[in-house]
Amino acid sequence: MAALPLVLIGSVFLLLGSFLDALPADWKSDRLKGLIAACYLPVRMLSGAITLYVTFGTARSLARHFQLDELGVPLMALASFLVAVGPAPLKELGWGLPGERIGPGGLFGAFVVALASVRIQRLAIVLRWTIRMPGSVPEVISKSFASIIPGFVSVATVWIWVHGFGLDLVGGLAELARPLIQAGDSLPFVVLLVLVDSVLWLLGVHPLAIMAAVKPMWLQMITANSDAVAAGMPPPHLAPREFFLWFVWQGGSGTALALALLLLRARSAQLKTVGRIGFVPALFNVNEPLLFGAPVVMNPRLAIPFVVSPVLLATTAWLALHHGLVRPPSKGVLWTLPAPVGAWLDTGDWRAVVLQMANLGLAVLVWWPFVRAYDRSLVVSEAAAEAAKGAPTDAAPVTDGPARSEVP
Repeated sequence: MAALPLVLIGSVFLLLGSFLDALPADWKSDRLKGLIAACYLPVRMLSGAITLYVTFGTARSLARHFQLDELGVPLMALASFLVAVGPAPLKELGWGLPGERIGPGGLFGAFVVALASVRIQRLAIVLRWTIRMPGSVPEVISKSFASIIPGFVSVATVWIWVHGFGLDLVGGLAELARPLIQAGDSLPFVVLLVLVDSVLWLLGVHPLAIMAAVKPMWLQMITANSDAVAAGMPPPHLAPREFFLWFVWQGGSGTALALALLLLRARSAQLKTVGRIGFVPALFNVNEPLLFGAPVVMNPRLAIPFVVSPVLLATTAWLALHHGLVRPPSKGVLWTLPAPVGAWLDTGDWRAVVLQMANLGLAVLVWWPFVRAYDRSLVVSEAAAEAAKGAPTDAAPVTDGPARSEVP
């Protein structure tokens, strides 16, 4: 999560570079060409070196969880990862860092090394393998000395495995993760993911854990697409997270934006009120007011469109991108943007907006008969409730004076 702002910042420069690159060739002076190349530089330094930031962020998060030093421990984890990456020989300047290993391809290695390094350092601290300074020494100096031995154990462990035993942690894990990345681009995986998301929501369970499991894969996909576009090549991946945001989960899971549009035309007071409250959040991909207000959660009357709609949209969108009708996402822009704006900015392709609007129309058609039937039943229920409020109730008769007791 800490690395996502870096991807977004790189996307701004990628958008600017793509816009300037699309200008007619006659307009491109040497100075403008240099500016275009400069626009792609932050992309390569941010998303192109994403593993460095992910290593530090992941290690810092785990260090905070274990109540360890949040600066020294992640720095040692980053050093361990750089040892695992190894140098790349350069023709003129000696050596550098291999771009394919510190870019998206090395993400899974970065996660493993970061998590392992923090746990190794924690073990060393638990075993008291540290240099303890007197209490009179300033805390910053004491922490620096305390991190020497745990850091050395972490770096030495990685060095032994990689350069001693010849185990390529970065490249090897990338190869192991390659089938997962390829599966993530496939139609069956896309359909399965939206099915799991919809079913969990229907049961009242937020699918956060499932989404967290695939976020590393999505991050690798979108950064790889950004790097490819910056290098003038087509994006290699079809289904990063942005694929679902702009073409499937418009308004949130279950294509909630289509539901919000239909609720604005509802006749029942309940659905009309929910539609008015939930439309603006759904426009910015926040669907909780609709899911819990209509409600959709635990509601069998709306379960079918909530499941069928995203499956249908995922299929049509995947086929459109697979056959080259629409360019895949490559920018990773903010997820809270309205779908047409996000689709256009993320792909740089006007056909993405056409696909997004067509999918929204399909979702409305899927939702319409179920919302209409549910709305009619609520109208009847509300009318019956109003009639019950105005009906006379059984009460004692009213007399002009006090009641007299009858004497037998």
